[in-house]
Amino acid sequence: MKTRMKKQINFALGIGLMTMVSACGSQLSQHGNSLDPIALELLEIGATRQVEIEAMFGKPSARGAFDSGRIYYISQVMIKAPAQKTTLQERTVVAFTFDDNDVLEAIEFTNQDDGKTVYYVDSTTPTPGDTFGLFEQILGNIGRPPGSDGQ
Repeated sequence: MKTRMKKQINFALGIGLMTMVSACGSQLSQHGNSLDPIALELLEIGATRQVEIEAMFGKPSARGAFDSGRIYYISQVMIKAPAQKTTLQERTVVAFTFDDNDVLEAIEFTNQDDGKTVYYVDSTTPTPGDTFGLFEQILGNIGRPPGSDGQ
């Protein structure tokens, strides 16, 4: 009876240990539109229309500002190692440029090495009047002529 119980406990511990070890692997996650290379080869500059590209690849990730005639398909692969931050493994941006008739003019490929790193600056821009107290704000306009900016 004791050996049977020991076997069951060892089996349960083995299953638990395998579950914990398998959870320690890195996790890959795919984000965005990953375009099929074979479908990209079918596109003809000067002949393929924007509607056809959107039918092939779906809705673009972004559109160019101010009717620039550009659409972008962005994809990235992120990796999360155990007990670490998620990091970028691969990023691809495919930009399609169209003429005024929505016919393909150019295809441009970029990756994370071509991009620029934007750093967040944790500071504030000082604004006049943000340090005035309640009474300074209420009484501050007394004696000031209308239209005066206080200087």
